[in-house]
Amino acid sequence: MQTPALSSQEEKAQLEEKYEKLIDQFEQETAQYDRLSRIAAIATFGGVLASILVPLLYLTATAADPFRAFVSGPLLYIVIGGVLASKVAPKLVIMYANHKKHEVSRLKYRPVTGVCMCDLYQYRTHLRRMEKSDTPGERMRHAKLAAYYKHQMGWG
Repeated sequence: MQTPALSSQEEKAQLEEKYEKLIDQFEQETAQYDRLSRIAAIATFGGVLASILVPLLYLTATAADPFRAFVSGPLLYIVIGGVLASKVAPKLVIMYANHKKHEVSRLKYRPVTGVCMCDLYQYRTHLRRMEKSDTPGERMRHAKLAAYYKHQMGWG
């Protein structure tokens, strides 16, 4: 006995369920890269503070006139270099993590879904946030972002 054809609503629900499972699987596979990005973001803040405070603490403990020793010595360059390194190194780590996530998406999921999983994940996130939003302005913001990601995927 042949089953009747599914309505378009049921088909859409099954399609969404398929995407939900794939997004959840993608999240699990790329969780290590998300952790790496979070650590890098925290390291930016900690690195900037450390590169400023450590030389200053060193100068106050060892130099008679810390300001003069700071300006005339190499510590000024060390502080500036530390701040710059604290800003650049984590950005490189975050770029690497994003590259790896897109690589996983491109190689494993794009042939199945036809779209980038990062965009699909963001689309789902903004749809959920739009449903949970309390104010009309917040709802409009998430609707705009959802529309942007839908356009990025070529769905609208």
